[in-house]
Amino acid sequence: MIGNLRKLGVLVGLLLITAVSYYLYETLRERTLTEHLAAIIHIEDQRLPSENLNKYLNSDVTEIRARATLAMGRIGDAGSGARLIDLLGDPSIDVASTAAFAVGLTGEKRLAMVLLDGAFDMPSSIAAQAVLSAGRLADSTLPEVGEELVSFLNHPSPDVRESVCYALLYANAREKAEDVIRLMETEQDHAVQQAGLYMLGRFGVDSAFDVFVNFLSDADPFMRSTALSGLGRSSHKDAEHYLAIALNDNNNRVVAEAVNSLVRFASPQSDSKIADRLERERDEKLTVLMIDALRQIESGAGIDIVMNRLEYDTTDNITAAALKYLAIVQKDRAVNYIDSILNSGPSPRVRAAGCEAYGLVDHDGVVSRLAVHFGDEDPMVRAAAFNELVQIDSSNIDYYLNQAIVDPDWMLQVLAIDKIGTDRRREFVPTLATLMSQGTVVDTDVRRSIVGVAGELINENKFDTSAIELLVAGILDTDYIVRKEAATIYLEELSEDRRRRVAPAYSRIKENEIERALRQYSINPTAVITTEKGTFEFELFFDTAPLTVINFIDLAESGFYDGLNFHRVIANFVAQGGCPRGDGWGSPGYSIRCEYSDETYNRGTVGIAHAGKDTGGSQFFFCYSPQPRLDARYTIFGQIVEGMEIVDQLVIGDVIERIEIQESKI
Repeated sequence: MIGNLRKLGVLVGLLLITAVSYYLYETLRERTLTEHLAAIIHIEDQRLPSENLNKYLNSDVTEIRARATLAMGRIGDAGSGARLIDLLGDPSIDVASTAAFAVGLTGEKRLAMVLLDGAFDMPSSIAAQAVLSAGRLADSTLPEVGEELVSFLNHPSPDVRESVCYALLYANAREKAEDVIRLMETEQDHAVQQAGLYMLGRFGVDSAFDVFVNFLSDADPFMRSTALSGLGRSSHKDAEHYLAIALNDNNNRVVAEAVNSLVRFASPQSDSKIADRLERERDEKLTVLMIDALRQIESGAGIDIVMNRLEYDTTDNITAAALKYLAIVQKDRAVNYIDSILNSGPSPRVRAAGCEAYGLVDHDGVVSRLAVHFGDEDPMVRAAAFNELVQIDSSNIDYYLNQAIVDPDWMLQVLAIDKIGTDRRREFVPTLATLMSQGTVVDTDVRRSIVGVAGELINENKFDTSAIELLVAGILDTDYIVRKEAATIYLEELSEDRRRRVAPAYSRIKENEIERALRQYSINPTAVITTEKGTFEFELFFDTAPLTVINFIDLAESGFYDGLNFHRVIANFVAQGGCPRGDGWGSPGYSIRCEYSDETYNRGTVGIAHAGKDTGGSQFFFCYSPQPRLDARYTIFGQIVEGMEIVDQLVIGDVIERIEIQESKI
């Protein structure tokens, strides 16, 4: 017995010595670069306070300082801007330019002018990022920023001049358009021309008419479509003439922009031109776009064309667009046709469009029809019916709200809660409190909506204690997104900062898993997507958005995406997929953190869709054309490298058959 106890004591002693030795080894040994980077990324994923990065910001290793600087900007907690400003003086250009970019993510408007002080004499890579960040931080309430930005239009570096044009747009400095017009008279750099044209086009400045016309013959389709966008937003008497001509462009993206721009004029000449093009159009995306355009301007010019088209081309997308078009131009005369389509047993997408069409008819006779679809088996259809019923049948709105808020699908609950907030229906607060108290039994988006309603009620009455209690419950919620949004609203509405009380986000990816991925993907992997239309491939930017890429790879390799469709496809904008519900409301059951970067949205760039910072999940999109307005607002995690022509052919409903991940063999 005594011998056994001695043996046990020796064993325990050995285990203790081993544990202490391992602890001392792990504590005292020099960490590898990969381990340091993994630790920084893990801190970023948890959205821990920026001071957790201080030791990395003081590192002698440039790569560590740069990565910690980016993490600080992505976390964006209060007061981080001042530390990032200090890093503008870092001896490494990489660190300093990263700091200049990261300041723009903090939302600290007061730092806009600080960024520009002395930036003219900085290296161009730093100055370009400082200028962009100043534009992102500023708005029309800071006219002095626009004044200072204009001085950079004379900068010797085209990178900086390009950034100025975008920064003026971000800062909403429309009054500085004339300065950009003068720049365009002599500017020879294509990237600067593109930025200047984009800025002028988004503002639709009449005095830029000659600039727009000058680029209508440019070899680059994006330049032509951007010029058309500017003409569409202008009020120049000749703009419509040039837009009509562009309907005959040989590039579908340019045609799409011509259609969108002509809608703004809504003249008989525009109607007939769009209808003429519709009659000979065979591209499904453009067909839907043109039918929608005629609906928006309430033109009957395309009725016969659409009816004829429906006889031989009855895709869900065209049928859905046609139902809404006929409803808006024929009103109650379209009801029989809508009935006939919906009684034929169409897909949920068409049934939902039929509900929208009934709403566009806007006649008491459609209420009973919508009521039937409010009980549809598909939540997309019930949601469409609900949206129309609360507008048309306001006398029974309480019934619709009460039904939707207990619907088994959380999308209906969110729609009901949002309507409660819009109408300031305080009598529903006890119901919202009950939902909030159920915690994770209730979907995260439902709890987010409740927090939003609380903010709207408090905005109207700062002493609404029941609404304040909803916000407090939000700050204590188990989900980081709910906590963060509740604390932000609390600060905005009650002027009390409780953001420090928000517990860190839960990190699904362990630090050692990040470290392993850093070693595995030292060269960016690629993703190959097989669809009904063909196969295309894109590079995954693991070096830029590691957490996003790890999540995407995990989902792809688990088969999550197999069989899902592209639920949102907009000509000359994006093709979006990855929603497990197929209606744009779905997620993998959790959210991922945004990883903003200085990468830019170009044709074929791949981004993560979200409904607010750090709310992404499985949904991703491909850009059909450059989209500068999305830069640093949506995570970029890839770029098409092969098969963009297949992406061009995608329409709503096309299915992802499988996604294969391929590691680089280099």
